[in-house]
Amino acid sequence: MTAFGAAWGAFEITLGAALHALHVPLAGVVLSSLGAALLVAQRQLLPDRGASLATAAVAALCKSISPDGLVLGPMVAILMEGVLVEAALLAAPRAAATAALAGSLCALWSAFQKLVTQVVFFGSGVVELYLSALRNAGRALAVSPRAGWTLLAGFCVVVAAIGVLGGLFGRGVGREAARRLAATEDTGDR
Repeated sequence: MTAFGAAWGAFEITLGAALHALHVPLAGVVLSSLGAALLVAQRQLLPDRGASLATAAVAALCKSISPDGLVLGPMVAILMEGVLVEAALLAAPRAAATAALAGSLCALWSAFQKLVTQVVFFGSGVVELYLSALRNAGRALAVSPRAGWTLLAGFCVVVAAIGVLGGLFGRGVGREAARRLAATEDTGDR
């Protein structure tokens, strides 16, 4: 678990810094999908309950020593992704459907983490502020409110699809690693 957590923390520090420095759109969604892939792959090898949580804790600790300093937002995101993957994989840690669910939950969390955090700290009035700003922007652009909700739904589908790809990729990598490990153990026993 420690090795997986350290690997996740390392790519959060390096790849995350590069993506954010380049202002890549949806960088957090990509990072969270990769994190979900790593956690799902790990659970193909180590199906123990709690493994995703322990790995996320190690990754968050690694992120805390990044050159950016102690950044609570990404650390909370990493821990929450561990919770979401753990919850999704609880019933069937090796199933394709739960891997896809784990990836989509992580990606959607990443897309909406700031909004959720703001609601927690400032109350539900924040949502009304965002909705009011969107209504004003829609009027200025002559876009109907229905079209705005359709765009939001489309955005959520795209984000969830990125996460599903991450979860399924992780499942495939993890299953292949488990197969190779089993083959190595079989040849080593002879």
